[in-house]
Amino acid sequence: MKYKYIHILFVLIFCNIACGQTIIDTEASLKKIDSTFHVFGNFLGDQKTGNFNLAFIKADVTIGSRINDDLFRLTFSHSTNEFNGNLFEKSTNFQFRWNKIMSEDQSLFLFFQTGQSLRAFIDQRTLMGVGIRQHLYKKDSNYFDVAVGPFYEYEAYPAYNYEDVEYAESDQVTTRVSFNIFASMKIMDNISTATTLYTQWKYTEMRDHRIFGNQYIRFKINKNVTTFIRYVVRYRSINYIKSLKNDTDFMYGLEINI
Repeated sequence: MKYKYIHILFVLIFCNIACGQTIIDTEASLKKIDSTFHVFGNFLGDQKTGNFNLAFIKADVTIGSRINDDLFRLTFSHSTNEFNGNLFEKSTNFQFRWNKIMSEDQSLFLFFQTGQSLRAFIDQRTLMGVGIRQHLYKKDSNYFDVAVGPFYEYEAYPAYNYEDVEYAESDQVTTRVSFNIFASMKIMDNISTATTLYTQWKYTEMRDHRIFGNQYIRFKINKNVTTFIRYVVRYRSINYIKSLKNDTDFMYGLEINI
């Protein structure tokens, strides 16, 4: 076992950064893990003092390894945002994922995830699920995959006030079915796109569903340096907090592979 690849992501400029994440997208690391031990990490921090005080920290780590036909990944992420001493965002997420490769076109997966998000008004969200993933198209680095499977979901929500009405702490246990799409396309030698779409449908009430979309466009400068544009959307058909709105994020930055 050896450390073969370390991935460091420097986000230089960002707008409305994705800190309220409750769906973890590990698709990017899946393609980079082979038969060795891999660590992918990124860290971003910013602190300003003076007329106003701002403190921002974001860190992500993914550890993965492939042993024969078994692929293992551990992902941890944490972020905090504080303005003039007031904490307005804090999120922590952990996920374990196992993939069993059945053939070149098909794999099974199992996952466990837990975390919390101040921005999403979630004190705790825990998921456990299984599923199957199928290649529908694959040629060179281009592919189009679908995945489907059930999962258990537990969510706990804080007490809050909305339109002068006090709402107590609450929680719910749900069974959902996920249908996901993963796609990648090389447009030119130095330009590529990557699309991840997660949809999660409540088993007993299909009108209750959630959608997470993640669209990357990458511009490769050389073999070690790539710039990117990323757009993320999170949609909930039924909000568990009455004042909650759907989220979008737009980011652009620089990736350096060492």
